[in-house]
Amino acid sequence: MHIIVLSDRLAKARSIEFSIRHLVLGVAGLVAGLVVLVFLISYLGVRHAAELKLPLLQSLVRSAQQEESERAQDFLRQNLNAMAVKLGEMQAQLMRLDALGERLSTVAGVRPSDFRFGEIPGRGGAAPV
Repeated sequence: MHIIVLSDRLAKARSIEFSIRHLVLGVAGLVAGLVVLVFLISYLGVRHAAELKLPLLQSLVRSAQQEESERAQDFLRQNLNAMAVKLGEMQAQLMRLDALGERLSTVAGVRPSDFRFGEIPGRGGAAPV
């Protein structure tokens, strides 16, 4: 593409020549500048959404926070359910071990005062005064 520039100030005509390469580089630079501008506006809009008091941005931030809160609550609920199941399994196994220990102590002829299976075992530490 050949462009001729005429002006009252210039003594002679100037000519500018553009090739396909110049055109492609210009369009690519324009697109890159537009993308950077869009990201900058988006970043500033989201970063300062609480300060701007715009209802649309505040509703977007509020919905994102609510979704994150619900996700965290679901995660905690699932973990609590899993721990409750494990605790139930451990209590069942402990009851089976206590029953087995009681039967073994009677078969072995151990005095009942040595192993009191009906009482909670000591946890250690200083005795209460």
